Amino acid sequence: MLTEPHHDGSPLYVSAVAPAPGETVSVRVRAPLSAGVSAVHVRTTPDGEQEFTTARRVHTDAVESWWQAELVLHNPVTNYRFLLEGGAEGAGDYRWLNGTGVHPRDVPDAADFRIVTHPAPPAWATGAVVYQIFPDRFARDAAVEPPGDPGGPRQDLPSWAAPARWDDPVDETRQGSQQVFGGTVEGIIDHLDHLVELGVSVVYLTPFFPARSNHRYDASTFETVDPILGDPEAMARLQVAAHARGLRVMGDITTNHTGDAHEWFAAADADPTGPYAGWYVRQTGPDGSPGDWVTWLGVPSLPKLDHTDAGLRAAFIDGPDSVIRRWLRPGAGLDA
Repeated sequence: MLTEPHHDGSPLYVSAVAPAPGETVSVRVRAPLSAGVSAVHVRTTPDGEQEFTTARRVHTDAVESWWQAELVLHNPVTNYRFLLEGGAEGAGDYRWLNGTGVHPRDVPDAADFRIVTHPAPPAWATGAVVYQIFPDRFARDAAVEPPGDPGGPRQDLPSWAAPARWDDPVDETRQGSQQVFGGTVEGIIDHLDHLVELGVSVVYLTPFFPARSNHRYDASTFETVDPILGDPEAMARLQVAAHARGLRVMGDITTNHTGDAHEWFAAADADPTGPYAGWYVRQTGPDGSPGDWVTWLGVPSLPKLDHTDAGLRAAFIDGPDSVIRRWLRPGAGLDA
């Protein structure tokens, strides 16, 4: 690598880590003198057609040269790669530099470098030690333990669940998603001090919404906490307890799909012309009539959401009272 031109997305090579739309960003290439680079051009596609920006040499020493060009970020994502002139074959030689290295001929856009204009992650995420918790199998609290049988199968589970003793082996068959060990949010709170001792700074929970599986990626609503895990205020209490110990709480919300028991999907399935019908991806029959719902990896219980629908985006992500915004409000339960 020391003999090849190099670029990456670090601040050494890209002037802004989290630029805004319309901002001008400098991109740089380091080229060892032995690579014989005589000129550098940056290829972008701001309107779908390729455009070249010629870089200038900004530094040369006995070992290498640095080349720099300025790019105006017209789009949320700017793809770019470098066209390098010169090399072992002389001034007429051309090579391409993209995210997979140096190539002797033109390459597809798939491995281009990228600059995104999305907001930067929160400062607390830098260098964080993240501990992932699968709520069903982390810890129970004393209130849900069966009387006289600590660790025994919980007696308060819904009909779809297959209650398990805490020390039972994991069922690895397809029916294993119904095996419920009965962990709770209060059980997590009870063990936060242990996580602090481990050096954890972020507690990352897989989904905690009501569902018909132990993994809860088939949410039936995004409005509250699964009663198996705790009462509606359980996540708020977890966040308060975590903050008191200098921890953050991160949640997993499935933006790709819901469960087929979700209230949105029930409304969409009941009325193909109603406002919720466009919230899910649906095939179209040969005569233009509505076809089957599209599901995640063909799993019938996981219908896919259609984020081209403005109503879905407003309810789920963008709106002032959207699912994401509500859970991220101070004291609601999540920091990210």
